Amino acid sequence: MRRRDKGVVAAYVVLALGVLITVCLGVASLGTQSLRRIKHDRDSMIAEQASFAALDQMTGKCYQTLQTQTSGGITLAAMSTDLSSDLNVVAPGCTATGWVTPTSGTFAYCTATVTYNGITRSARCYFKAHNVGIWNNAIFAGAGASGQAINGNVDIMGSVHILGDGEPYLDLYGTGTYFSGDPYTDKNKNGHWDAGEPFTDLLGTGTYAPPDPFNDLNANGVYDPPMTQTSLDTSFSGTAMIGNNYSTMPASLMAQIPPIPTVGGIKTLSAEVRVKHGEVSISGTASIGQTGVVDSGLSKGTVDGTYVSDGYTGNKGASSVYSDNGTTNTYDLGNLGMTFPILTGIGAQTYVDKNGTSWTDQKSFLDANSMTIPITTILANTAAFSYGPDSHGNKITFTPGTPGLINITGIVKVSGNLQLGAKGSDLSYIGSGTFYCTQSVNVDGNLLPKNGQIFPTQTRLGVIAAGNLNLATGAGSAQLSMAGAFYAQDTIQSAKQNQIAGTFVSTNFNMGSNVPNIYQVPSLPQNMPPGMPGDKNYVSFTVATVRDRSPLPGATDSFSGGTPFGG
Repeated sequence: MRRRDKGVVAAYVVLALGVLITVCLGVASLGTQSLRRIKHDRDSMIAEQASFAALDQMTGKCYQTLQTQTSGGITLAAMSTDLSSDLNVVAPGCTATGWVTPTSGTFAYCTATVTYNGITRSARCYFKAHNVGIWNNAIFAGAGASGQAINGNVDIMGSVHILGDGEPYLDLYGTGTYFSGDPYTDKNKNGHWDAGEPFTDLLGTGTYAPPDPFNDLNANGVYDPPMTQTSLDTSFSGTAMIGNNYSTMPASLMAQIPPIPTVGGIKTLSAEVRVKHGEVSISGTASIGQTGVVDSGLSKGTVDGTYVSDGYTGNKGASSVYSDNGTTNTYDLGNLGMTFPILTGIGAQTYVDKNGTSWTDQKSFLDANSMTIPITTILANTAAFSYGPDSHGNKITFTPGTPGLINITGIVKVSGNLQLGAKGSDLSYIGSGTFYCTQSVNVDGNLLPKNGQIFPTQTRLGVIAAGNLNLATGAGSAQLSMAGAFYAQDTIQSAKQNQIAGTFVSTNFNMGSNVPNIYQVPSLPQNMPPGMPGDKNYVSFTVATVRDRSPLPGATDSFSGGTPFGG
């Protein structure tokens, strides 16, 4: 081969090697970039997952804080927490911070930001914390009878919560349901089984099995089971309604309670309807919520939500339910373990007072911390009396007049029945106190704060009846006005066209046929009369929205309680 040809070949070889080296370097560079991208994407994914994990951690911490607020209103406070150590398992060496930023009322943003290997990711949710406690309702119904928990026409303005759990019992035989006893032949007609009387051995024990013991809350002599789809829980007909505003409240009553809350400039009670067991029957012109414009658009018509496990019946049913969340949501508070606050007996809960002392049941607390008075009737012209203060600070004075004035502090106990007011015999009250009656209470005159006082922020009255609470059922009673916190272990009956501000808590309710009104007062849970059953918070925590809000490329997360990245 000639020298010149050899030079040409060498040139081609060098060129080929150059091309090959260039290709290899390109491939190597591409591989390096790909590895860097893979690492970046992996780190970004880890940072993103860590940010959502931090968000869950922060909302959990916020919920735990709310659970410590055992009574009164719940308060969402701004908070900032370093979550770095909590997230080390997910993103080792990361920097993580969470914030809670209240907006209005019980709404807040929760934001979590994580920086991992120089990559920052952030997540945010918007949530609502809501006190769903027993006294944050217009009506809270307990066990429920074999008939209806709420009977009759009634306008209820505010939240309604009906358990329908049935009367509590001891499950002696572990059947999981109430056992009514082996059937037997009552030869001597004494109403119970006697040795030697024939019986059917349903449980196969070889001996007679008596009924499970139960707490006969409504004193009807038989066990009342949980509500079912064939045992209607509430029945509304005619002009009855569950509403979300004060549009029908008389001006005179409105002047003695705080103004209705507003949300976004709209007056609303934030009413919700919950029924754990049983259908809701709606017929005629009755409704849950209102359609159309209310108070020229100043008041909210629809209720905030309905949570009814067994659905609706009646000739209108769900078609007359106007709710922000529709009509298909089932009962949503089963995780909170809410039960009807029983004074004593089977099913009664341990009561923890404001000092943290635990009592076997509510009755034990009331008996030990109340002052017993010999008065069983208080009318406008009852002679003046005064008792206390005792060692617990309980005291009561009464001044006759038009109306008669009750000045009450603490818990005042009445053994037997209590009569408050009569036709043309009205009562007013000041102070902060509770009547605790071992039997039933009858109210047959107006029962309102003293003129110029506001219930419950300035003055408050509670009524506890171990039996029934009868409102305007006496001779001549009609169209009474009342404000208070009312509890009956058996039944509350509100007759005539009563106008009542406050809350009813009872096993059952009887509202008659004249459409009495009851209006929830949202400030009551924060201003409870002393010693009321069920006066503890239950908190519902609802996350409305969740989204990724990571910074744009080249930006950094400077969030410190404000609203970065456009919110």
